Amino acid sequence: MIFVSTLGIVTLVLFARAIGFASNPVLDADEARRVAEAQLPGFAGVEAAIDEGGRGARVRGRDGQVARVLGHGDRWVARLDA
Repeated sequence: MIFVSTLGIVTLVLFARAIGFASNPVLDADEARRVAEAQLPGFAGVEAAIDEGGRGARVRGRDGQVARVLGHGDRWVARLDA
C-alpha cells in the first residue's frame, strides 16, 4: 500500500515539473524595469540592481522611489519599498 502511495506522489511531482511548475526564471535588469513599470502605475525605472542568483531586484525610479521585484511562483511581482 505504501508503495502505491509513494508511486502516486512521485507521478504527481513529475507531472507538475513537466508542465512547468518547477521553472525558475532568471531576472535581468531590463526585465526587472519592465516588470516594475508594468505593475506599478506611474513608475519609471532608471536602473536596476539584480541579486546574485537572479531571483530578485531593486529598481530605482526616476522620482527616487525604489521598487522590489521578486519571484512568486513562475512570475514576477513588484512592490514599492517604504
